[in-house]
Amino acid sequence: MLVAAADPAIAQMADVPAIVHYCAACHGPDGTGRDAETPNIAGQSGIYLRRQLDAFRSGRRRHPQMQRNVESLTGREIDQIVTHYSLLPAR
Repeated sequence: MLVAAADPAIAQMADVPAIVHYCAACHGPDGTGRDAETPNIAGQSGIYLRRQLDAFRSGRRRHPQMQRNVESLTGREIDQIVTHYSLLPAR
C-alpha cells in the first residue's frame, strides 16, 4: 500500500502529479533519496526509470517495499512518475 507524504516541499511544487507525493516519501520531491539506502532518481533516463518500475512490478527486481508500492500503479501513474523525475535536474 502507498503511504502519503506530508512534505511541505511537495505541496509547494506546482504541477506535480498526485502520485509523485507517494514516491517523495522516500525519494523526495526533488528526486533526492532520504537516506543512504534510497537512490537519487532525479534526472535519470525515463527509459531507465520505466524499466526499473516494471522490474519491481514483475518481481524481476526484488525490494519488498518497492514491489508493494508499484503493484497497484496504473500505466498513467507510472508515466507521470517517470516524466516528473526524469525531467528534474540530476542530483
